[in-house]
Amino acid sequence: MLSVRFVADVMLGSLSRWLRLFGFDTLYNNKFTDKELIKISIQDSRTLLTRDTILAKSKLLKNVLLIHSEDVKEQIKEVLSQIPYINLFSLTPRCPVCNGEMEKIKKEEIMKLKNEIPDHVFFTSEEFVVCRSCKKLYWHGTHKDRINKIKKEILKELGKGF
Repeated sequence: MLSVRFVADVMLGSLSRWLRLFGFDTLYNNKFTDKELIKISIQDSRTLLTRDTILAKSKLLKNVLLIHSEDVKEQIKEVLSQIPYINLFSLTPRCPVCNGEMEKIKKEEIMKLKNEIPDHVFFTSEEFVVCRSCKKLYWHGTHKDRINKIKKEILKELGKGF
């Protein structure tokens, strides 16, 4: 059974961001060496996601998933199809940039950050979330609707929702 915490190799940056958007704790750094990936996978009980067949065959690894597709949507399906039932809508999205946990922030609290977001967003949006780690600010925009549409399509294709 796969752990629902991941570490991904250099070839899976887009997949890492998407898994974070689904809410999975996914470590990724394009500078991780194979040795570092193995070490992180073992020490942190993370499933190693890789497109490298040689790395996937390492006898040291307990949890590894060889990703076959080059298409990120298909890669997501490969990962999600290996996860035992989990309510994917109960997971809180993580920061797609740094993997940090997200938390809601009141509009009044972002007044000091107003220069970091477009004026029209500040004046028209009511809900904001901030990454606890990197402090990046997010809000509900058309990108969120597109992300949710893609998530629903994938889950429907896998028979895990809708």
